[in-house]
Amino acid sequence: MTLDSDHVLGDPRRALARRVYYGWIIVIGCFLASMIVFGTTYAFGVFYDSFITAFESSETLLAVVFGIQTALLYFAGVVVSRLVERYGSRRILALSSVLLVVGLLWTATAESYVELLASFGVVAALGMAGLYNVSYATLPQWFDRRRGTATGVASAGLGIGLVVIPPGTDALISAFGWRTAVVVLAGFIALVSIVTVVLFATDPDDVGADLSREFGDRSDVETDAAPDRNVFAIVTSSRFLLVFVGWTLIFAPMYVIFGHIVVHASETGIGRSVGVLSIAVIGIATSVARFGVGPFSDRFGRPRTFIASSLLLGGSTAALAVASSAAPFLIAVALFGLGYAGSGGLIGAVTADLFGNRSINTLFAVLSSSFAVAGLISPPAARLWFEAQGSYRPALFVFGLLGVLGGLCVWTALRSSGRSN
Repeated sequence: MTLDSDHVLGDPRRALARRVYYGWIIVIGCFLASMIVFGTTYAFGVFYDSFITAFESSETLLAVVFGIQTALLYFAGVVVSRLVERYGSRRILALSSVLLVVGLLWTATAESYVELLASFGVVAALGMAGLYNVSYATLPQWFDRRRGTATGVASAGLGIGLVVIPPGTDALISAFGWRTAVVVLAGFIALVSIVTVVLFATDPDDVGADLSREFGDRSDVETDAAPDRNVFAIVTSSRFLLVFVGWTLIFAPMYVIFGHIVVHASETGIGRSVGVLSIAVIGIATSVARFGVGPFSDRFGRPRTFIASSLLLGGSTAALAVASSAAPFLIAVALFGLGYAGSGGLIGAVTADLFGNRSINTLFAVLSSSFAVAGLISPPAARLWFEAQGSYRPALFVFGLLGVLGGLCVWTALRSSGRSN
């Protein structure tokens, strides 16, 4: 009897599918997976001081751990995506959850920097890669009419994870120490993952879901079970490459903001406390906006909403370069959060809109590797700029303009596909 068998006696998922469109259960699962991934990865900064003391390490060496984790989160997703399309999203969700929990428990018992690098930087990152791919690439197979709404709600898990997990972990470190905090985090993830895997389904047929609620009477709905396409031909097409470059440029400012905004606020006299507050403002604005951006995009156009959000993200980054006091600084940060909500929340939906549902996991994973490129290049580039000129203002302005250019790249790709609206 397999995990996704259609003949599991007493399968509660089938009973649930008779009462509600099961796609919304998958939305909840993707929301929880997204919350786990980004809450955990952003919590790394909370452990910095503890890791430096425990492993007699430097900030530079710890940055290597975080850099490897970030790169694997996206680059490993290309391999993970092929496994998803071969073995199903539910199995990979379960395996990825195990890897993440094991990686965290190993981190809690690590005695050296090398162990930390292997446990948190590699094993946990591989688990995150699987959870990320499933949480963002699954929903287009369940939704068409309300695809923006579904992906927007699911991706709101990122903002909730950012707001809840790092502060919660920080409180645990203060009360019980960092090792206990990691164990508690691993236990929390294990409990959430068990619920998610139990309710998840690889294919709508596994639970008897009625796809006509979303796709009408179409008989050509593409799912994981559909025959594979020539993925190589798609990823080497000019349209796909244009989207890849666009995503790299759009999300490069995000890494500059998260990596340097606190230092920038301190250096400009706005205040370190305002810089710290800005991270929470981004998390709250992103969380709230992602619940609304989906329905908005379904009504007014997902591609159009994505482009507008991308332009807002880039423009607000450039605005931070000229903000000279706390009020305009926080307004620009809030606008950045709104732009990040629309652009980041619709990436899965826009991928499906552009290239279809078939092989969506692989196509999404390849496009997502653009985040790794942006994450590896933009923060060091911004820091070098600071060291050369003594200010982050020029870097913020230029990266903001690059974000706008990235939005225009994706807009060009959408126009060529006839999906610019």
